[in-house]
Amino acid sequence: MQLHLCLVSAVSAACPPSGFDTTVTGFDITQYASARWFTQQQMEVTYLPKDQNHCVYADYTVKDKKSTLGYDVGVHNHAEEASGKVHEADICAKIVDGAAGKLEVAPCFLPTALSGPYWIVSYDESEGYALVSGGPPTKDGTDGCKTGSGVNGSGLWIFTRKQERDEALVEKVRGIAKDLGFDLSVLNDVDQSKCGMVVV
Repeated sequence: MQLHLCLVSAVSAACPPSGFDTTVTGFDITQYASARWFTQQQMEVTYLPKDQNHCVYADYTVKDKKSTLGYDVGVHNHAEEASGKVHEADICAKIVDGAAGKLEVAPCFLPTALSGPYWIVSYDESEGYALVSGGPPTKDGTDGCKTGSGVNGSGLWIFTRKQERDEALVEKVRGIAKDLGFDLSVLNDVDQSKCGMVVV
């Protein structure tokens, strides 16, 4: 009996969770890219330190045709420090499985072979939210599974269409992430107030 319980515990703790996948069907990248996404919570990774968790947003632009290196989407990322200092980066995305919301992203000058997974795990345009992960959460976390914290295969984000935080909506998306097996302890709040300051 003890051995059986140990085996069940080991299986239940496996990462990624059994059957893990995106929950979106018929994903429309054009609709997804039609307006700005504001980050309400995000995981700290190498390229997203916690001191830049202010006024974070992303703009997506679907290209008329693939770039020379095979990218389909341009992504403009914006983040600020508490002082108002701005950090911006432009990257590119390749559609891997459009209907399932599976992309890969990288700096636009890199070949797509070096891009990393970027999955829209859950998305509802009418409610104005998206749960995005750097692919499947393959690592054991404190209370669930998590992605890596480096560059590729890393990150977890809660996006909303509205910049002003809707606590009920954020909690709903957190619940979706929890049900999918994500470790929520990796998520840090993003301050979307007092945005637009200019540092000279």
